[in-house]
Amino acid sequence: MRMTRLPGLVGSVALLLALTGCTSLPAFDTAREEARADMQSMVALLPVGAVVRVDDPIPQGYVSCDGGVQYTGRWLIHLADPSTVEDSVAEMRRKAPAEDFVEDDFLENRDVRFGVRRGGDADAPLVGVSADEGLDGLPYVEIMSFARCSQSPEGTEMNAG
Repeated sequence: MRMTRLPGLVGSVALLLALTGCTSLPAFDTAREEARADMQSMVALLPVGAVVRVDDPIPQGYVSCDGGVQYTGRWLIHLADPSTVEDSVAEMRRKAPAEDFVEDDFLENRDVRFGVRRGGDADAPLVGVSADEGLDGLPYVEIMSFARCSQSPEGTEMNAG
């Protein structure tokens, strides 16, 4: 379980975004907070006390999209018992529909990796959850989110027009 799945997931998402395009452009902070709220909803599916820490290596990360930018979030969820990561991801997948998340048909979903959108809405942030491990071999739950296309963040020189 190495980082080899990340490029495939990012490539799949990029293709999906190219096919769907972005319509109206909300503020970056609005789109980012929508995505992060859905990521937090995924974390909340883990049992109380299971999470030791959450690393957020790219809190302001984004990529270009049709006429703007797209927040791309990545959280590394470290569990009190790392040996339960794969089972935890499978359990999150089973619990996600009760929180109004629908699996995204574009992605190859399975117990150790799945992608969902709130209400199945194609404009909602895509949230990917997977079991992965660091270079040290320690397993963690990875949650990635790809927000809807938005305006460039304030203070950036990127032209969203």
